[in-house]
Amino acid sequence: MLVAVASVLLAAAPLCRAQDPNVAQAKIFYESGTALAGRGDLDGAIAEFSKAIGLDPKNPLAYSARGNAKINTGELEDAIADHTKAIELDPTRRTPYINRGVAKVDKNDLDGAMADYSKAIALDPKAASAYLNRGNARLEKGDTAGARADYAQAIQLAKDEAAYARFALFVLMSRQKTGQPAAELSSLVRRWKPGWKKTLGQFLAGELTEAEFFELSVQGDIKTVREQKCEAFYYAGAVRLIKGEAVEARALFEKCVATQLHSFSEFQFARAELSRPVIPEKSKP
Repeated sequence: MLVAVASVLLAAAPLCRAQDPNVAQAKIFYESGTALAGRGDLDGAIAEFSKAIGLDPKNPLAYSARGNAKINTGELEDAIADHTKAIELDPTRRTPYINRGVAKVDKNDLDGAMADYSKAIALDPKAASAYLNRGNARLEKGDTAGARADYAQAIQLAKDEAAYARFALFVLMSRQKTGQPAAELSSLVRRWKPGWKKTLGQFLAGELTEAEFFELSVQGDIKTVREQKCEAFYYAGAVRLIKGEAVEARALFEKCVATQLHSFSEFQFARAELSRPVIPEKSKP
């Protein structure tokens, strides 16, 4: 779930900047970097964004885009510095705060991340992704009530588009044994259009076997499959953990972390699960 990192769109430059040949060339490098990032070539994307910044150092979008790429290469300090620079250049945009929060979560600075998500919400109270990310951070800190409140707000704002908030809430409710999360999710998923989110929902609702789920996760291009496998390994591990199958869950969480998709909340959740004591199922009384 790239919830975490919001997409960056190229804004129209003011007329005086648009007439600057350096700005025009920087735009070409920026668009090239965006295309490379979309294909999963992060090193290439970072190089192109750096060229754009060299020509147009006052463009916050280039810093933000480079920061996003650096999150998934594990260059967290540099990513935070890039998003901080983007904020300095344009403090009115919520996106760099959300993305800087993602990098801070990866550094285990949950308080710092929540402060950034809260700032994004202050700038845009309708930013569903900021509520979702803050809910994720609160959940990692053990604040389940706060997490549920943020997930509920994300769902209210984004409605059917808030699939990942519903998935996080499903896992939380299932582990707390509250409500009927599978039945509730199943009734919602039936109305969703076909696609990966619906597949995820069907698996969590018990309508797909784990084998069927994994088979569907490897359909698509290289970048898509990598992302789907990250999510599939985490959610399959979460379901195993809910069933009390700790050993199998741990193996799946390890596979999720091995995808190295740092910007995905599933990566963050899987890594958090691996840091907790896991009791092998055979050792249970």
